[in-house]
This record gives sequence, structure tokens and C-alpha cells, in this order.
Amino acid sequence: METLEFIKKVEGGKIVIDVPENLEGKEVKVLVMEREADDDFDEKIKKLHELSSDERLKILKQFEGTAKYPDAETNKYDVYD
Repeated sequence: METLEFIKKVEGGKIVIDVPENLEGKEVKVLVMEREADDDFDEKIKKLHELSSDERLKILKQFEGTAKYPDAETNKYDVYD
């Protein structure tokens, strides 16, 4: 079973959602719940833009050396998952 997640704003008491064509004519289950404040992705992105480039680089360096196969040779045309 495929699960789709949409984040939409209620306008005039209605939500409009476009679903894939493969669901045409099928019954779907719709759940509606208010989005939690700590789950607000847009706010997190805004906070990142307020950081200096040095602070953003520090965050990125936390992930340095976490490649699954760090010894694999890669270039811009040949990468691995």
C-alpha cells in the first residue's frame, strides 16, 4: 500500500489535493490533523538562512566521514549510494 503525505493550508474550510492518476476510481482513506509546531520545516529552513556561513559549515562537518563505503573511488560522473 502506498502512502502519500501532503502539507496543505486550509482556505475557506477546504483543502485541495492532487493525487496520482493510478488512484483514479479507487477508494482512498483521508486523515486530517493539525501540523505540530516542532514539525514546521519552513521555520527550520528560515533559521538556517540566518546562520553565518561558518556556522552552516560547522553543521555540515558533523556529517564528514559518514560515507557507507569511504574507500570507494568516486568522481562527478561516477557516484555510489
